[in-house]
Amino acid sequence: MDTVKKRFKENNFVFIGIVCYFIALLLIAIFKDGTCDSGDSITHFLFSKYAFEHPENFLDHWAKPLFVLLSSPFAQFGFTGIKVFNCCIAALTVWLTYKTALILNYKNAWLAAIFLCFTPGYFIHIFSGLTEPLFALVVILGIYLSLSGRLWIAACTISFLPFIRSEGLIIIGVFAFYLIYTKQYKYLPILLTGHLIYSFVGAFYYHDLFWVFTKIPYANSSGKYGSGTLSHFFIQLNYIIGVPLYILLGCGVVKKIIELVSGKAPEHLTLKGSETLLLYAVFFAFFTAHIVFWYFGIFESMGLKRVLICITPLAILIALKGFNFIADFFYFNANRYRVMAGLLTGMVIIFPFVPNPAAVDWQRDLSPSADQNLIKQAAKYIEGDFPGNTFIYYTHPFISLEMDRDPFNKQNNSELKDWTIKKKSGHYLILWDNWFSVHEEGITLEQLKSDATLKLLKTFQVTDKGREIQVAVFENQTN
Repeated sequence: MDTVKKRFKENNFVFIGIVCYFIALLLIAIFKDGTCDSGDSITHFLFSKYAFEHPENFLDHWAKPLFVLLSSPFAQFGFTGIKVFNCCIAALTVWLTYKTALILNYKNAWLAAIFLCFTPGYFIHIFSGLTEPLFALVVILGIYLSLSGRLWIAACTISFLPFIRSEGLIIIGVFAFYLIYTKQYKYLPILLTGHLIYSFVGAFYYHDLFWVFTKIPYANSSGKYGSGTLSHFFIQLNYIIGVPLYILLGCGVVKKIIELVSGKAPEHLTLKGSETLLLYAVFFAFFTAHIVFWYFGIFESMGLKRVLICITPLAILIALKGFNFIADFFYFNANRYRVMAGLLTGMVIIFPFVPNPAAVDWQRDLSPSADQNLIKQAAKYIEGDFPGNTFIYYTHPFISLEMDRDPFNKQNNSELKDWTIKKKSGHYLILWDNWFSVHEEGITLEQLKSDATLKLLKTFQVTDKGREIQVAVFENQTN
C-alpha cells in the first residue's frame, strides 16, 4: 500500500511539473517570434498551413503526410500555431518518457521527465515547424505500448513513422526483429498498416499504388550536400543533449554492456530482451544509420544535428540508467547518495543556462535570424513600392511567411528556378538570397545581374558570425 501511495504521489508530482513546463513553453511560443531555422521549419509549416487549400499537401512525401494531417489545424493560426502544436507534442513526450521509465522499473523514474525538460537541443527545436518532435513522440509511444503488452496497437503506431520521417523505416525494421525475437509473429503484418492505408489513399491522387516507395524524396540521392566524418554525429549529440547527459548516456551504455557480458541483468530489465531491443537497438540503429548516411553523403543527408531529436527520449532513458549506475556506487551511504544524486541532477538542470556552445541562446535560438531580418527589410521595401499582387520569383521560405504568400499558388509567385525554365511575360520581381537561391536552385547574383531584362533595384546585406548574408530585389524591365 505504501508503494502504491508513493507511486500515486510521484505521478501527481510529475504531472503537475509537466503542466507547468507546458505553460512555460506556450508563453515562449507566443512571445518569441523565432522559427528555429529558416528552411525546413518554415517549409513544413507552409505545407500544413495551406493543406486545406491544396489537399495534395496531405499526400506530399517530403512534407510527410501524417505530420501535415496532425499539424494543419494548428497551422491555421500562423507559425505560432505550429509551435503550440510542438509544445503539446513535447509535453506528451515528457510524460511518456517518464511512464516508460516506470515500466522498465528504473529507479528515480521521475528524473526522466526532468532530464528531457532540460535537454537544450530538444528544448530549442520545440519552437519550430519541424517533424522531429512528433517523430520522437511516436517512437516513445510505440515503445511504451510495447512494454505495456499492447503489441498490436504498438505495431500499428510504429507503422506510421515513415509518414512523419523517412527514418521510420529503420525503426520498423528493428521493431520487426523484436517481434521475431520474442516470437510474436502474429503482429508482424500490423507493421504494414501505415503503408497500406496511405498507399490506398494516395493511389487516387498519384495513380500509383506504390507511391509510398516511388515518391520517397531521398531515394535517388544526389549527394549535393556533401559528406562528413564518422565522428560527426558523436560530436553533434553533445550539442543536442549537453555534456552532463552525454556523460550519463555513456555510463548507461557501459552499464548495459556489463549486463550483457556478465549475463546477470536483473529480470525486470530484460523483459525478454525488450530493453535491449526497444531502447538500445532502436537508439543505435537510428544513430548509426545517420553516421553512415552522412559519411557516404547519401539520402540527401546534410549532417544536421537536429535529426537526433528523434531519439532524444531514448537517450534520456539510457542516461537515466547511467545516472542510477553512478549513484548506486554511493548507495551504501544515504547522505552521500543524496549529495551525488543532487549534484548530477543539478548539473543537468543548470547546463542549458550557463554559457557554453550547447546552451540555449535566447537571442540566437528563439528570435528571427539575420537572414530573416534582411528578408523583412526587403519585404517592407517591396510592399511600399509595389502593389500587393505583384508577381514575385523567390526561393527563401521565410518570404512566404513574412509576405503572407501562398507558395503553392502559382498565380502570384513561383520558385526562382521556374524563371530559368520559362520567364514570365509582363511585370514581375525577383527576390534573390545568397543561400537558398544559390544552394537549392543554383542561381547566382552575377547570373541575374548579367541578364539584360532585369534591373537591380536594391541590395540588402549584413555580416553575421563571419558569414555575409545578401538579399537582392530585381525588376523585369520588359512588358
